[in-house]
Amino acid sequence: MNAVARTLYQGQVDGKDVVDPATVAPAVVAVVGGMFATDAPKPEATSPAQGAGQMIPRDTHQHPRLTSVVVGTVAAGNTAAIAFTRAFAAEPGIDYQELPATANTTSPSSSDIDPNAQPTTCRVIAWTKGPTALLPNAAAGDFTGCTVRIWKAQVVPQNLVNLLLGGVFNLFAASVVGTRFSLIAVARSDV
Repeated sequence: MNAVARTLYQGQVDGKDVVDPATVAPAVVAVVGGMFATDAPKPEATSPAQGAGQMIPRDTHQHPRLTSVVVGTVAAGNTAAIAFTRAFAAEPGIDYQELPATANTTSPSSSDIDPNAQPTTCRVIAWTKGPTALLPNAAAGDFTGCTVRIWKAQVVPQNLVNLLLGGVFNLFAASVVGTRFSLIAVARSDV
């Protein structure tokens, strides 16, 4: 029997060991109290690892986010500035999705199911680095946002040959003003 067990042991009743409840909690705290982790939890890793630490995570611990998800609307022109909700030490992966016209949309509009309806596409045209109003503690080299350009194709007229011979036709000139979108930035797994 170890020292802690001897301190808690009160004898036997009906052949079962009995401990004094008043001494159990302080004794447990004395034994494991110094084993609670004080470091911030680590994010997920690309490969699983059993770990070798001997510390116990606290019940209120939180792992860092690996993503930044932003919902936006193109107000004018065809670009949108995005402020990430977390900083990335390396260039993040970006995923763009066009959203319905409003968050309350529960069924597609006629223009969404029109066979001639064109989806939008997007690409990052510039990165924001360093501290921002949303991320004032970001390091100077951290990726903290981006500017995206959004395009939407126009329906091509049936008589495309005559149109092309008669002038220039920009297939990607349809207005994107009012387009709602979701942009997800994800921490890369290769760095």
